[in-house]
Amino acid sequence: MTLAEESRQVTIGARTIPYTLKVSARAKRMRVTIANGQMSVTVPRGLRLFSVDRFLQEHGQWILTKMEQASRRKPQAALPKDVILVQGVAMRLERVAEPDRRSRARVEMTKDRVIVRVPAGSRASAVSVAEAWLRGEARGIIGTEVKRQAARLKARPTGLTIRDQRTRWGSCSTRGTLSFNWRLVMAPPVVMQYVIIHELAHLFHPNHSKDFWAVVAAYDPDFKLHRAWLRKNAGLLHPQA
Repeated sequence: MTLAEESRQVTIGARTIPYTLKVSARAKRMRVTIANGQMSVTVPRGLRLFSVDRFLQEHGQWILTKMEQASRRKPQAALPKDVILVQGVAMRLERVAEPDRRSRARVEMTKDRVIVRVPAGSRASAVSVAEAWLRGEARGIIGTEVKRQAARLKARPTGLTIRDQRTRWGSCSTRGTLSFNWRLVMAPPVVMQYVIIHELAHLFHPNHSKDFWAVVAAYDPDFKLHRAWLRKNAGLLHPQA
């Protein structure tokens, strides 16, 4: 749990870099995160500020390199506001206002469109309704694939949760519970399968060792392509409302 956030800045060489300092009760050590050109520093509760400044200075070159890389990185692709991905296929959204104000929002799929029907006067966007529908479908779709891949790997996960993390696609707890981002149902099926295989492999190797990647490669020989797709197109799975 994050207890507090504070805007600070650090001068490294000739450059002054603003960052967000986050104090967390769960953090066991200091962690620097650079994403979208922004830096945040998460520290354990009780750590003194001079320790933060010293740590950032000691890792100054690494920070400058990462910030430079972030500034050169091309923005991720984005879909038009009236388009959403469904299992990797770009589908055009069509919002239809129903005359009955008492009706409930619902979604219908055709070959190339997602029709979103909302009661007259509703302010709900087509994207928000479609996302809510997809999230409802996610547990069944992902759960079925987890069972299929678990049988292939002869793996025995102890549980399954579906969440909405901003940057994480899947995880495997020390107790064997798998967790997946519901937005994987928007990605191509082979990409979703890669993430599932990745997390199932952690049941055998709770790390990213050579043995771990050997398991992944054995059940998804093209995993590097699928991982690259996810890194490049993550923005497509967060459409604009």
